[in-house]
Amino acid sequence: MSAIQTAIDNIRKLKANLIDNLDADAMIIAFDLTALIKLRIQTTGIDFEGQPFVEYAPLTKRLRKEGGYQIGHVDFTQTGRLWANVGPRIETSEPGKVSVVIEGRDAYSKEIIIKQAPKRGNIVKSSASETEFARMANEQRLLKRLTL
Repeated sequence: MSAIQTAIDNIRKLKANLIDNLDADAMIIAFDLTALIKLRIQTTGIDFEGQPFVEYAPLTKRLRKEGGYQIGHVDFTQTGRLWANVGPRIETSEPGKVSVVIEGRDAYSKEIIIKQAPKRGNIVKSSASETEFARMANEQRLLKRLTL
């Protein structure tokens, strides 16, 4: 087999590998973004645009303080149940294109996300810097796969 044919066969294998792993790669990116979103919110209380979330209501703030929970910023964390049930899901998958959403995966987390949206917006949306970080991480993963 010629060197050119070997190169062509290798390219075909790489292409097949990329196609076969498209859904899995999309989920890896989405899990990266999910982790970054959770980290940002729980440690800083900042939304995807870089602004602090609207403060807790006075009663909620008082109850959190009495319960020993932090009140310095809105972190949507008390029992941990919300963040334990937020994650990615493949919405659509077709050749060459996968659409993934990050959402609540149970009724409880979906309800919290929906109920607070009018006041604080989409809390499971990634920031521009988080999206860029996940893009770069994915690029590095793909480059490793492409270098045999």
